[in-house]
Amino acid sequence: MTTFISRTNKDSKRAPEYFSRLHSELNLEKYRLAKYQEFIKLASFQNMHDADLAYHKVYHKCAENAHTKAGLLSCLDQESKLLTQHPDAFDHDIFKKHTLNAIDEIKQQLHNGALDYLFV
Repeated sequence: MTTFISRTNKDSKRAPEYFSRLHSELNLEKYRLAKYQEFIKLASFQNMHDADLAYHKVYHKCAENAHTKAGLLSCLDQESKLLTQHPDAFDHDIFKKHTLNAIDEIKQQLHNGALDYLFV
């Protein structure tokens, strides 16, 4: 008698762990450091902050919903439609632009197979 065992433990965690790592690598605490406080009024610094904040949020959502490729794509579609303001963003339009850019990048990688190894 043949017994089939699904590979759920190790492999189903690969994609969430990947996005969790990307999320944790974006250290938003650097913007609170005293040495950067003089730059906080510069538009370029604020844009960089909002871009990092957007990617940080998207990677967090991906880490929560990356158990399947279809689930991740669905989450990204919902996130792009239900985009809300972030209280820490300096400029909502910049934040929105980078959020949609992050979503599009990940969706493109999913559609072209670049992230398939995470779901095997």
